[in-house]
This record gives sequence, structure tokens and C-alpha cells, in this order.
Amino acid sequence: MDLEYSVNSLKAASDPTRLRLLALLAAGESMVGELQEVLDQSQPRVSRHLRILAEGGLADSFRDGQNVYYCLPADPSARAFVSVLIGRMPVDEPVLAADRDRMVDVRRKRARSAWSGKDALLATAPRDPADGGRVDGLTDALAELPDQLGDVLDVGSGTGTVLCQLARRADRVTGVDISPAMRVVARTRVREAGFSNCTLRQGDMHELPLEDSSFDTVLLDQVLSLTDRPRPAIREAARVLKPDGLMLILDRVGMPGSTQPIEGLAENQLAVMLAESGLRLQKRRELPGRLPGFALLSAVTTNEL
Repeated sequence: MDLEYSVNSLKAASDPTRLRLLALLAAGESMVGELQEVLDQSQPRVSRHLRILAEGGLADSFRDGQNVYYCLPADPSARAFVSVLIGRMPVDEPVLAADRDRMVDVRRKRARSAWSGKDALLATAPRDPADGGRVDGLTDALAELPDQLGDVLDVGSGTGTVLCQLARRADRVTGVDISPAMRVVARTRVREAGFSNCTLRQGDMHELPLEDSSFDTVLLDQVLSLTDRPRPAIREAARVLKPDGLMLILDRVGMPGSTQPIEGLAENQLAVMLAESGLRLQKRRELPGRLPGFALLSAVTTNEL
């Protein structure tokens, strides 16, 4: 930080309400309505404080569907500055502890409301994200990958089950899902799990709202078997993957030459589609679970396109 930036940041943070907001944002992104409910202040007042934090370089905002979310900036120096400010206060500081508890209550209430429409939710994403069978053995499978996954994209993040697995080994994880209800539940899950390096965004696998070559690892999280257009989904995933990145596919994938019917993809078809996007299928790791054919596959760039 230069001198002027530091002075502006100090001014922005020099207010009890704004310090409380920074402590809440340090634990994960939140929308204005949630922050308003936690702080028990009016929406205009909370929005004003957030605007001051943003002008001081201590908060960013983004739109997710109909809602605006606030988070800490990606800038490491700004995050370190906030960490120092929060770190100077006791962990059990009464006001901040009460804010954390209220945020848990607010998030759980919203998650319960979102999940109450389970039938409608599953119609937009026909799988049961609460079914642990689909991720049995995933921790062991991820342990075979590089120690650090870098910046990770989880396409089809659902309610965040796999997102939390990735967050343990990533610098930052972006979860993309088309369902607003899924994203509400996922935000609750990652916050309660203590992962502040996660963000959830609205997006379609066929048209990701993300820049080219921006992720070290991209996971297609049980989405290819749910679309009748897997090729453009793979192309989009390859577009946002860095040239030396790692592509992961978690899905039901039939083994080459297998006579067992799988309601998913055939591995030879998948290999062809990956090759068309400059990727080479590298490894398959079977995942024990309730459904046959569940596997984690990895692919790397071929540098031939």
C-alpha cells in the first residue's frame, strides 16, 4: 500500500460498525440484507458503511442473480491489512462473537428456506447433493493430486459438498451453479466450515462469466452427464483453464468396452471431446458409492491446439 491508499484505508476502517462489517466479510461474502439483519441497522445505513469500505479499498461487491454481495478485495495487501485489524481484537470479543452467532442463525434460516423447495430445486439440478454416496472416496482421490490446486473453479458446485473438499487444498475456490437455492445453501456450508477462500457465483456451464486462462484447476462437478451439450461445456471449462492447468471431471463415466449400462458418458467419447479442446485424459480414479461408474478423471493440456 502507498501512503495515500493506507490513509484512506485507515479512515474507512475507523468506525465501530465498519470494523464489525470487516470482521463479517473476513469470514466470507455476504449480501446487504444479511449484514443488515446481523447488525440490526437500516439498509441505507449499512449500504453507506459498505460504500465507504469499498472507497477505502477494503471491500468489493458483485451481483449474484437479484442480490448484491460484498466481500474482501482479492488484493493480498488489503486482506493482510484487514487481518491485522481483526487480529488485534480478542477472538472472543463480545460484539464480534455475537455478530458471528447471528450470522450463523441468519444463514441457516435462509438455507432452510431455500432447501424447503427441494423438489423444485432438484428439477433444475437433478441430483441429491445431500447424498454422500457421490463423494465417497473423494478425499482420497484428491490426495493423489498435486499438493496445491491453486485457484480452483467448481462448475456445478451444488450445495458445496465438493467445494469444501477443494477449499482445503486451494488458494481460492470459485463455485458456479445455475440454481440460486443451491448457492444459498453452499454459502452457508462453506462459512460454517470456516472456509473464507470460497466465492459462489451464478453461471451456466455453457457460458461461464469468467475470464480466459484464470484458473489452475477446473472441476466439472457432475454436470456433463446432465447436459445434452457436453462439448461446449468442455470448451468453456478449457477456455478458463490456464495453459498448464489441470482439468477434473467428477461424474458417472462408463469404462471403455464395459457392457454395464451407465446413465452418463462413455470414457472414449469423453476422451475425444477433451482432445478437441486441447486436453488429454490422464487418469481415472474410481469412487466407491451408491451409483456405479462414479469416478474422478483428470486431464492435462496437450499444447496441440
